[in-house]
Amino acid sequence: MNAFIALVLGASVLASAFGDPRVMIESTYTDTKGLNDLAKSAWQNRGGKYMGTATGIKQLSDPYYIQKLNGTSDFGMITPVNAMKWDATEPKQGVFTFEDADNIVAFANSTGARVRCHALVWHKQVPEWVQVLQKAELLEAMSNHITKVMTHFGNSCTAWDVVNEAIAEDGSYRESFWYKKTGKEYISTAFKTANEVKANLSLEARLYYNDFNINVVNNKSDAVFEMATDLRSHKIWVEGIGFQSHYSNNDSVAGAKIFDNFRRFTVKHMDVAVTELDVKTSMANPTVSEQQQQVGIITNVVSACKKTVRCVGVTVWDFVDTYSWIKSSAPLLFYQPEGPSTPLVRKATYDAVTAGWIL
Repeated sequence: MNAFIALVLGASVLASAFGDPRVMIESTYTDTKGLNDLAKSAWQNRGGKYMGTATGIKQLSDPYYIQKLNGTSDFGMITPVNAMKWDATEPKQGVFTFEDADNIVAFANSTGARVRCHALVWHKQVPEWVQVLQKAELLEAMSNHITKVMTHFGNSCTAWDVVNEAIAEDGSYRESFWYKKTGKEYISTAFKTANEVKANLSLEARLYYNDFNINVVNNKSDAVFEMATDLRSHKIWVEGIGFQSHYSNNDSVAGAKIFDNFRRFTVKHMDVAVTELDVKTSMANPTVSEQQQQVGIITNVVSACKKTVRCVGVTVWDFVDTYSWIKSSAPLLFYQPEGPSTPLVRKATYDAVTAGWIL
């Protein structure tokens, strides 16, 4: 912890002395415990927590990248970014393809990591054949898709994002093709189906609703809370809420407000998880000040999870800037100064995660 404080203070001096230069602040963390090791030590009497990362099939061809994932010291949970989405798993009606997802699951199994499965129902990355169906056919196709995909992966999945991003920023239901054709019925049907598959196959996976911009109390998180508690009141079990946590470096992120919001879900007997954490800056070579802001945000988010009994863990939306969906904004924990398939360098954002688990 002293080293982390020294890092932040040193960066402040650097920014003051040199007019906020664009110099990547690298990690000064020296302990042998990795990020997942630290997460597991939180609430050990309840089984500990996890630190996870998203990944994709492309990344697994980078030898330096996979070296970091060989073992679970840093990352004990893996989320496939795209390989389990509808366009990847059922591109044509009734024709299922699982090769990429199976390869990611097999890789996770080989390292000892668990798998957080993502995502069964979303309004993006859905084949055209699905979007042109009318209500009855659409709901039937969705139920069939959920059943076939969950059955295929079975107990390989620790959790499933059953429905992803169904609520708009103002708290109304998103005007997606799903909603325009079925109203909110697609959400209840999706969770009913997932619960039935889970019961029929005795699966262990927890069933989640996942969304962004819901980390604190606002119109959108209020709507998610109401939707989830209403479904649960009808014995349609939403077992967890995934808080994506995509931030910009200049966002105001108070750990206490995140904790308070998490708590209202957990007191209703739902788990919570940080599922897609990243913090973007203005460019690939951010200023020292921007990186300091990143550090503060990441520390506060991880710390809020640590302090919440039923926050099961934190996943970063990949861990190397090279492979981020917003790679030009340096949002993650490592970078590759020489480009893909070259050595990884830990950043100050890595130390921010350690601080969050230690605080």
